[in-house]
Amino acid sequence: MDREIPKEVRQKERNKKIIRYSSIGVASIIVIGVLISVLRARVEAKDLVFSTVDTGVIEVSVSASGKVVPAFEEIINSPINSRILEVYKKGGDSVDVGTPILKLDLQSTETEYKKLLDEEQMRRYKLDQLRVNNQTKLSDMAMQIKVSAMKLSRMKVELRNEHYLDSLGAGTTDKVRQAELSYNVAQLEYEQLRQQYKNEKEVAAAELKVQELDFNIFRKSLSEKKRTLDDAQIRSPRRAILTYINNQIGAQISEGGQVAIISDLSHFKVEGEKAEKNDYQDSALDKPFNRQENMATVWLPEEKQLLR
Repeated sequence: MDREIPKEVRQKERNKKIIRYSSIGVASIIVIGVLISVLRARVEAKDLVFSTVDTGVIEVSVSASGKVVPAFEEIINSPINSRILEVYKKGGDSVDVGTPILKLDLQSTETEYKKLLDEEQMRRYKLDQLRVNNQTKLSDMAMQIKVSAMKLSRMKVELRNEHYLDSLGAGTTDKVRQAELSYNVAQLEYEQLRQQYKNEKEVAAAELKVQELDFNIFRKSLSEKKRTLDDAQIRSPRRAILTYINNQIGAQISEGGQVAIISDLSHFKVEGEKAEKNDYQDSALDKPFNRQENMATVWLPEEKQLLR
């Protein structure tokens, strides 16, 4: 037979459990605190240096090598295969927009261009002729349709008259059938002419569009030829200084061959390389400067570099 545990015993056991769990909790907190203090990075006060920070520009001189070149240069090439006939300028001359520099042999190119002009005229005449022919053909067919419509109206009247005479007993069945047959044939011919006129009109319009498109393509090629001929005049495209020219009269020049170079000598830029590699971009050395200055000042991010 079970008996009840005294209240004092139960209370004593409960106190033991509370003390045991509390001890474990306090010990865990102490261990965690010690681990945090050990693992946390810290610096001693004596190792710190305090000072006032000023703002300003950091200047660094970097050794570099480079060259000063014009800020703008343009190469003039020959657009055709030709040879040099005359030279109008020499290196160092100033040129304005449209100033002739040299003359190329353009005889064959001009002859070819004139042939293309004649061909353009011939194509234009053929296009006009096609328009007139189409208009004439369609007009003739429209007139045929009108004539056929008039014949159809007359046969319709004749058919109505034959039916009337047959109702009076003055006509015959054969005449009525003959009039009906003639009327039906005329009606079919009229519908055929109308459909043929519609088809011919669509075909003529499509053919005219094709010829017009071909003519426009030819005119574009002619304009391109004209532009090439104008470029072959070898004129200065802008105001500048002629720094190079091929002055060998009689020299053969291939298509795309260099014949002259013009430059803007009022502004320059520095093209250089730094002696040591760093994280800055070398393109910063390409900043233009005025020729009146005696040095090129090139600014890099957070530093200034001087090239003398």
